[in-house]
Amino acid sequence: MKLTKTKTIKSLIKSVLIAIILFSVLLGIYNFLPGTIMWYESIWEYKVRDFDTYKSDFQTIADLAYREFSKGQMKDSYILVSENSDGTVHLSYENFKTEDMVEVTMSQREKKSLEKINANAFHQGDMAYLSVIRVYKDQVEFKIENGLYSLVNRRDGHKPKYVNTPDTKRHFKLKKISAHWYHARIVED
Repeated sequence: MKLTKTKTIKSLIKSVLIAIILFSVLLGIYNFLPGTIMWYESIWEYKVRDFDTYKSDFQTIADLAYREFSKGQMKDSYILVSENSDGTVHLSYENFKTEDMVEVTMSQREKKSLEKINANAFHQGDMAYLSVIRVYKDQVEFKIENGLYSLVNRRDGHKPKYVNTPDTKRHFKLKKISAHWYHARIVED
């Protein structure tokens, strides 16, 4: 009888210890997961809305950016995006020889694509509007004013190794959208 009582007590103690450990683990996961999920969601708060709806418009403007870059006149590898008071949008860049601002000549289709992107695809608050299009040999980035997010097109389809400039070592997260397209979010230290 004493042996049975001892086994019962040991079994009860084991059960209580297992319950305490499981409760601690569950409590830790409960406290960890919501913060992680909220952080993961908020990291993409600036991402382009309805990318699939505007994919062809983004591709049109990416092709335009590659075309302008290939002319070899662009200083600092970026195109400024400016909106006039009447809602029209234009692109310009600094000529590296003359240091004059050059307005990018666009077809009607390119103008419409740029205006749709500017008006509908980007958030307008918190400096989250499209302000710069960075362009390199194989990469175009649609960058928002606050610098925390870019929509990236890779001509070669490879995952981007940098965002904003090739010579900076900023930390960033990537989320592949489709072939050649990525969301990129700068992660502040």
